[in-house]
Amino acid sequence: MLKFEIEENCPLKADAEFVSELIKERFPKILECNMTLLCSHNGVRLCLDDQDLCSEPFQISLCSGKLLWRLNHSGKKSEAVCRAVMGKLDKPVVFDATAGLGRESMILQSAGCSVTMFERNPVIYLLLKSALYEAQHDPEVLSSLKNGLPALVGYGSVKEITQSSAELTKPDVIYYDPMFPERNKSALVKKEMRIFHELVGFDEDTLEYANYLCTRVKHHLVVKRPGNEKPLELNVRRSSFVDGKACRFDCYYVNEDN
Repeated sequence: MLKFEIEENCPLKADAEFVSELIKERFPKILECNMTLLCSHNGVRLCLDDQDLCSEPFQISLCSGKLLWRLNHSGKKSEAVCRAVMGKLDKPVVFDATAGLGRESMILQSAGCSVTMFERNPVIYLLLKSALYEAQHDPEVLSSLKNGLPALVGYGSVKEITQSSAELTKPDVIYYDPMFPERNKSALVKKEMRIFHELVGFDEDTLEYANYLCTRVKHHLVVKRPGNEKPLELNVRRSSFVDGKACRFDCYYVNEDN
């Protein structure tokens, strides 16, 4: 069963309490997960009872040396996700519909996009908000980011938040990275992806949601797909794609004149 341990000195105490109540009300399946969310002055960490899945507490970090090096040594031309999202656009407004670990949002922001992140899994949302809080309070990290940090809106999907808020402008591009079922259950995958599959499972509304996102974007939708999978058959046809080797970024232009 999911347990929360929230310390009084946790800077995200109110957010952790909100997420705890939200899960009780709307996400009974998450309550069945055998894990503990530790919310302290050191941030939010996830401890899984299954030691084979994750023997140490899991924490999202946007301050790792590896990520910062990548941000400072890559860009629009070298990153496949940037080529797909930005194309010929200059400083586009981008919604990352499934922010997850936040890394691709960071890469897009660093390349010159103005990125707003959305996350509809409450546990991932809390972990990501904790990572942003850590980065925002690290002067060394902030000084190394030429375009600053992407923004994280309140908890919820693009659909939920845009319908309840008139403040968000329609983005030029939406980036969508849905969770798909694991094709090979015995395959050894990265720890964070194993945790994501444990928490999120897979998105059962991928086609419906992708079609909705096409109606909420000015220029185009980018959908991340496994490299060996067929493109999604949406109401808007796929116009182009960018090969990212292990994955592929499919582009759906809402206006063929673009």
